[in-house]
Amino acid sequence: MSACKHISTSLMQLLLDPDVRQISMGALQQLNADVKECEGFARAGPVAGFQGDTLLLAFSDLRQLLELFTQWDWSSYLADYGKPSCKYLRVNPHTALTLLEKMRETSRKNNVFAQFRKTDRDRQKLIDTIIKQLRNLIAQQQA
Repeated sequence: MSACKHISTSLMQLLLDPDVRQISMGALQQLNADVKECEGFARAGPVAGFQGDTLLLAFSDLRQLLELFTQWDWSSYLADYGKPSCKYLRVNPHTALTLLEKMRETSRKNNVFAQFRKTDRDRQKLIDTIIKQLRNLIAQQQA
């Protein structure tokens, strides 16, 4: 359990590390594949003292965060935030905001000509809108 928690915590810290200024969707998709491998290991065999999928719990925060980003399910996250039945219950809005801002930086710096393509402009506007909504959510929490 401590090894699974260490792996999960280390990967989360890597994503949120201030020295990591940019992150792409491709990087998140690869990290998602890596976490699936770790989850496969956690499911593989019984460990004395643990029931069933207990080891998978070590990856649940990271799993929900990666699903939110790879499935781009912001409407569900924002609509259901704070509800006990929320699909992304373990995703902290601060964490989501930090990661989304890193994605925005990647998008802006890597797409010099993005302003000329409508799909890239629309995606950038969507990211900016979600960032504003997350900031509002955080402000409401603090009030």
